[in-house]
Amino acid sequence: MFPQSIFGLMTAYAACLLHQPPIGHGTLSWFFVRYPLALFWTWSNLLPFNIFNQLSEEAIEEDRINKPWRPLPSGIIKREQALVLMLKHYIFTVIASIGIGGLRQSFSLVLLGTWYNAGGGADRSFIIRNIINAAGILSFASGAMEVALGTPLLMTRPSVQWLCILASVIFSTIQTQDLYDTEGDSYRNRKTMPLVIGDSLTRWWTAFMVLAFSVLCPAYWSLGWHVFVLPMFLGGLVAMRTLSYRTAEADKRTFQIWNAWLVSIYSLPLLRLLLLGCLEK
Repeated sequence: MFPQSIFGLMTAYAACLLHQPPIGHGTLSWFFVRYPLALFWTWSNLLPFNIFNQLSEEAIEEDRINKPWRPLPSGIIKREQALVLMLKHYIFTVIASIGIGGLRQSFSLVLLGTWYNAGGGADRSFIIRNIINAAGILSFASGAMEVALGTPLLMTRPSVQWLCILASVIFSTIQTQDLYDTEGDSYRNRKTMPLVIGDSLTRWWTAFMVLAFSVLCPAYWSLGWHVFVLPMFLGGLVAMRTLSYRTAEADKRTFQIWNAWLVSIYSLPLLRLLLLGCLEK
């Protein structure tokens, strides 16, 4: 939730680089009003997706083994009640998005969530799984940006190019989240990358792509060598841990660092703005 809302804030501040309507730079009122709204929008869209993700009989059985404290396997709430709660939250989210922005992204997240959780998108192919994850994360991120801007996003060339690059980053590396849950995914017969091509090959591919994008993304924004330091440091840490630490607990920590690395990639337009001003790339 926080990485995507932070993306919205940072990229909205650098909106001129993406040929989006600029915000009032330097105004604290913008930060204290728009960021809480972006955070609220992200949370309100994430909650029904998480309920949907835990709603199937297979998910409940899996959680009885791995996460028995969750509301459904523990019996705190019945499956029918969770379904009603999910639908109410989806309706609420759409209505809220009409008022604060991000309506197109909310609809996208409903469709992607349905495909992922009820249409087999999470289970049948790791390529489809990664595509949905990339599209979902970018829907969260661009929706949070739209809410932070307070105006609908324009489909400008710089915006489309940057979002396509981010989609490639996420699609190529999101399997980091699958490394620590191979047991649960195997139980559900999910075709995740580690289970299809093997754990070792997945780790080498992920490490390579993280390192590659740690160089390519700062280079895209034509930034100086000193800006490469943070993405390269965090990317190197993710790559090293992915290859060297292979327990479930270590992989969970690596995924947390991957999220921090992703935020460092998200921050590049803002750094470009702060260092060089609102000049075309």
